[in-house]
Amino acid sequence: MKWILGLILPFLIFSNSLAQNIWKLESTIDFPRLGLISLDNQGFIFLADLEGNIYQFDHTAKEINNFSPARQGALSSLEAARTANIFTFSIDLQEYRILDRFINPVAENRVPLDQINLAKSATLGNNNIIWFFDEADLSLKQFDFRIRIVQQHQPLNLILNQSSLDVQDMREYQNMLFLNIRNEGIYILDNQANLLKTLPIKLDQKFSFWKNFLVYSNEKKLILQNFMTGKVETVPLPDNLSVKEVWVNQYSVIFSDGKRVFIFSKSNSPLAEY
Repeated sequence: MKWILGLILPFLIFSNSLAQNIWKLESTIDFPRLGLISLDNQGFIFLADLEGNIYQFDHTAKEINNFSPARQGALSSLEAARTANIFTFSIDLQEYRILDRFINPVAENRVPLDQINLAKSATLGNNNIIWFFDEADLSLKQFDFRIRIVQQHQPLNLILNQSSLDVQDMREYQNMLFLNIRNEGIYILDNQANLLKTLPIKLDQKFSFWKNFLVYSNEKKLILQNFMTGKVETVPLPDNLSVKEVWVNQYSVIFSDGKRVFIFSKSNSPLAEY
């Protein structure tokens, strides 16, 4: 009996390992002029095209809503993870916009040039704050969009004095500010712009978070890096899929190859337990 169990047990372990790596594709969205992707916490997917139009889809790839701005221009930031608001920013237009969850504009305006000379990156913070990285004076600025005043100004070269300060992306998440600096890594600051830690990751996609994980792909693997502990976990990507970006919410794991969006069931994927 023991030798039979000895033969069966490795087979069961191997079979279970294979089962955990199975991906179930639910639907695909063809979007040849894809600009940016973001997910909200209700299971909806938001896509922006190269003109700044925004389209809302459910997890079955059904289009629910869309928004077209009066001034067309590519978006540099699209953030839908907050419960009530969607945030967009365009470097080219030097404009920001806040929309409700039905993608109706709530606040929209030009970046005030008398206070922020050249906004290179932006992210929505708490308490009516937008964080801007002003490339003209290499500083982080907290801007209250209700009263349109910069309330805090922090020279970034004093915080990261050995950095090139080539900020590619910025995101406030869990009351921390994440900066992706080209060829250096991810810098994590607190909400007063004090440096907390650095992750040596060369990230070439927009920030994507799930719980305490920074989520991205690299060399045919989906990587989940716990930004609190530094622990890294990996799972294989779906077979025969070219992946440029990956996103996760409670319902789906979303991949993009730059022209199509692939929606996989999270409950039938290697991320089911995450």
